[in-house]
Amino acid sequence: MTVPVEDPMHLKDVLKQIVLRPESLTPEHVVCGMRSIMRGEASDAQIGGFLTALKMRGIDSESGMVAALTREMLQNAAAPHFDVDGKTREDFGMIVDIVGTGGDGWNTFNISTTSSL
Repeated sequence: MTVPVEDPMHLKDVLKQIVLRPESLTPEHVVCGMRSIMRGEASDAQIGGFLTALKMRGIDSESGMVAALTREMLQNAAAPHFDVDGKTREDFGMIVDIVGTGGDGWNTFNISTTSSL
């Protein structure tokens, strides 16, 4: 009996694809790479290499690639669970985290701090 392979490519395979055959990179390839990251299967070096390779490949200007990566991250995102005065997250509708890390050392204006006001 053959066991179906859910992800034919691990992040290391996707990295090879980006470096050796960048012209044949597809949204499915980058999704496999992101899935490896989201599942905790990738090392820090592999994650750094993946993000750098994607930037060098220029996928940030390709909406199909960005959308595929976004969908994969959202599918793997942890949804917060809370209860405030008997209301759950679902009762509040869409909830967005607007707080950045700040402290960039450049004395820049942090818009996320004021956006909550």
